[in-house]
Amino acid sequence: MSASGCDLQDAVCGRSGRSLLTLYANVASHVSPSMFEELEPRRFIHRIDRDDRICFVNAEWLVFAAENDWPVTRAQVLGTNLMASISEPQTRHVYGLLIDRVRSSSAPVQFRYRCDAPDCRRLLEMQMQYRADLDQVEFQSRAISIERREPVALLNVRAPRSGETLSVCSWCKAVETGKAWIELEQAVVRLGLLAAEALPRISHGICPDCSGRLTSLTTTP
Repeated sequence: MSASGCDLQDAVCGRSGRSLLTLYANVASHVSPSMFEELEPRRFIHRIDRDDRICFVNAEWLVFAAENDWPVTRAQVLGTNLMASISEPQTRHVYGLLIDRVRSSSAPVQFRYRCDAPDCRRLLEMQMQYRADLDQVEFQSRAISIERREPVALLNVRAPRSGETLSVCSWCKAVETGKAWIELEQAVVRLGLLAAEALPRISHGICPDCSGRLTSLTTTP
């Protein structure tokens, strides 16, 4: 999801430490067969009220959470302040701009983002829109493509972790290596992670390209 994207990585933590944005824009432990069988029909929806509190998640959203090792209930999610729980400043800023845009213009904003699992590249599309009838902002995501690949252990939530941290873009899954952001699969090879006994912890942020792309949506007529 996420809205990367969803990275709402500290929002609504469940027993596994997952959050609303980690559900959308973060790594998933696996891909359920239903993600292939129901690629088009399923829509994962959540909404926030005027105070940015999560006030609605649909049944498909809850099923998607459970499929990805976060069997959260509505009671655990509703009432959580979405913006206050985004830890990374630039991601929080971009999200705030997008939300302000749809609230002020009533025009929907649509973008694509990566929501990978260890064994696949998964591309989702999100539409954010203001629901005037409810005075709420709605986030609706759907999977538009899934491509199988060799499993990437870095994205396995059960893999042992070292004390090091690796910055990964919540929106496109690029990895920061020195002064450059490169594709996830390339970064795993370049950083020698294929044979690592313990993998770096993932810190979610936003790369310059995605920051510019999403910020431009807030100024496009």
